[in-house]
Amino acid sequence: MPARASRFLYVVDLHGDEFSYEAALQTARDVGAGAIVNGGDLLPHSRKGAFAAQREFLGWLGGHWAAVRDAGLANYAMFGNDDAKALLPALDELAASGLVVRLDGHGWCTFGEWSLLGFPWIPDPPFRLKDWCRHDGAARTASEQYGTPLVSTLEGLAELPVDALFRLRTIEDELASLPPPPDPSRAILVAHGPPAGIGLDVCGDRRGVGSEALRRHLERSGFPLALHGHIHESPHVSGRWWGRLGRTTCVNPGALERPPWVVVDLEQRTLEHRILGTTTF
Repeated sequence: MPARASRFLYVVDLHGDEFSYEAALQTARDVGAGAIVNGGDLLPHSRKGAFAAQREFLGWLGGHWAAVRDAGLANYAMFGNDDAKALLPALDELAASGLVVRLDGHGWCTFGEWSLLGFPWIPDPPFRLKDWCRHDGAARTASEQYGTPLVSTLEGLAELPVDALFRLRTIEDELASLPPPPDPSRAILVAHGPPAGIGLDVCGDRRGVGSEALRRHLERSGFPLALHGHIHESPHVSGRWWGRLGRTTCVNPGALERPPWVVVDLEQRTLEHRILGTTTF
């Protein structure tokens, strides 16, 4: 199918799975997408010893993104909470070579007549890597932790003081500092973590772990579309892969199927999930 400048394939939480990347490229070509948008967690899981694996995978990713370029597709991506922040220079090198546009890099980026902006921050989870974690709002509630907090450095993973996040800006602060889009009626926020309260943030034990600050931000902004991920099982637990906050349609495709994807058609205003159906926005 000929590529369309008004259609893109949204993927998220591929976690270094080469099959998923390659299948997503083939799907994007099959549906006539003009771009692939990746909402984060690009690299293998950051468990013990995985920092080196993430660095190595970025080399593979550069070759894959060259294939995306050669297929005539635009390519947008950002890191998610499981991607080592210390490796951002390598991602920026790929961006400088024209292989990817970093969604959270330097303000809003464009796809046709639309604008996209990435937001990688998530409310502090129990997992140890804290590179992209913040307290959600002024209350600064912290979840029970599985171990000593860690942060990535060029030398590897380093321990953080247990109160380190209390000294950093909150997600509410980060959202407040985002630049306004050129046209809010054609703006898409790609936030790795989902908002609270609409069934896109539900863990296997049925706890909702989404961001209240993000929910309030989207209700105020009125952007037509917000794209999320992070909670892999949520659509299968809650039965919802999309929901609405005011004028904003929010999407979490989940990540139990490989690859997880949603076809976004900006002209027809439709969203097509790989398995769970279609809706409009």
